[in-house]
Amino acid sequence: MSPPVGGADRRPLVTLVNTNRIRPQVGPIAFDYLHEPLVDAGFRVELLDLCPTDDWRAELARYATDARPDCWGVTLRNTDDCYFASREPFHELVREMIAGLRRAAPAPVVLGGVGFSVLPAPLLEHCGADFGIVCEGEASFPALVRALVDGLPYRDIPGLVFREGGTVRCNPPVFADLGAVPAHRRGLVDNPHYFSTGGMAGVETKRGCTRVCVYCVEPLAKGRKVRLRDPAHLADEVEALLEQGVDVFHVNDSEFNLDVRHAASFCRALLERGLSERVRWYAYGMPTPFPDELAALMVRAGCAGMNFGVDSGSERMLRVIRRTFRPHHVARAVETCRANGLPYMLELLVGFPGETAETVRESIGLMRQIDAELVSVTAGIRVYPGTELERMVRAEGVTPDNPNLHGAVEGNDDLLLPLYYLSAAIAPDPVAFIAECMGDDPRFFPINAATFNYNGNDLLAEAVAAGERGAYWSILSRLRGTGACRSAAPLSAAASV
Repeated sequence: MSPPVGGADRRPLVTLVNTNRIRPQVGPIAFDYLHEPLVDAGFRVELLDLCPTDDWRAELARYATDARPDCWGVTLRNTDDCYFASREPFHELVREMIAGLRRAAPAPVVLGGVGFSVLPAPLLEHCGADFGIVCEGEASFPALVRALVDGLPYRDIPGLVFREGGTVRCNPPVFADLGAVPAHRRGLVDNPHYFSTGGMAGVETKRGCTRVCVYCVEPLAKGRKVRLRDPAHLADEVEALLEQGVDVFHVNDSEFNLDVRHAASFCRALLERGLSERVRWYAYGMPTPFPDELAALMVRAGCAGMNFGVDSGSERMLRVIRRTFRPHHVARAVETCRANGLPYMLELLVGFPGETAETVRESIGLMRQIDAELVSVTAGIRVYPGTELERMVRAEGVTPDNPNLHGAVEGNDDLLLPLYYLSAAIAPDPVAFIAECMGDDPRFFPINAATFNYNGNDLLAEAVAAGERGAYWSILSRLRGTGACRSAAPLSAAASV
């Protein structure tokens, strides 16, 4: 929608605020996806990005000298750094930022984002926002802003979080048919900046997850039904990023191969548009279903790496955490990648209830048995509300004398602060035991090392600044000289050499 001809633009102003300060910097893809629905609903949209600046307070003050938004839309992408060794929460910073927004302009503050969707009521209260939107906001957020601007009822808006009668009420979300969503033009966020400081952009080909893993919040935040975007629209989006000079991206789906047919259609769309030679991309995936045909098509379409969430190499533990694959599926996925020349990493997540020294040895042993190319091992699992893991932990007892619990054990009933589970049955010092099992095998990233935390990672940030591009595990692998990851340079730079 264009502003009125010959006069000031009188449309209500929505300012979207990026609060994510992690390094390397990650672009707020949700704001690119929210931009067009807000404009189509009759609003002006501006971005106040507090990530790139060294002094976010000064940036906020600078913005507030001229802008007077009718609504602040604030994203909380992560509740914390999700890392056992550091356990750094982010909500205190967001609370301070929201206080600054209120001082700058007395407009309603609306919280959203995946992190917020996991803990909506406690985050709304703690951060001091007026409203929140859980799950996706493309329909609900414009509806809320319109209601606030025009003085209309809002209490029945899907996914709305608000105060009523002294409590916080959370309306059930409604999940959109993504097949009907037009192509995103990616025109709000400074994607070239984030490419130069973060090494890649994000693209979402589907939302939702049908799996029932005991620890995961993806089904809670994005729905338990897989919803697919039109591959032709996705190719349009990739072209829009290429026009901005961004030629490396990561598919942000929970699992790229949840729907093999759709994954293949996405690859074919890139090939049919002639984009496969112009881009390099990465994805998260699961070991099965992962047919040879899909792997070959992914490579042809420009895929440079697959990150498989394996979690465990123990059949017993895979059953405990309700994974639907087994060790032989992991072995088969590795064979498939190897046969098709697709770089990959396997991720182990160690320490669930029932984990023992024996199951840890089984997991590490499987990685060696199948001659895995690259493996990351994380000890300790973040306990989130609404998950089966939460129920398992509460059945054990959330008490200081529970040897399996680490972090904020007391005064944290809503789990707003990081609480981790790490089975004490592994060993007196589980992390040391796991490290001993890994030994000096170069295929394993050091367990819980600072260099594998994607928050405040100076090594990664410096590598990206020096020209590295791609998934962070791929960059770290190249820096260590391990694995078979492809060239680090952007394709545009490589073509000019």
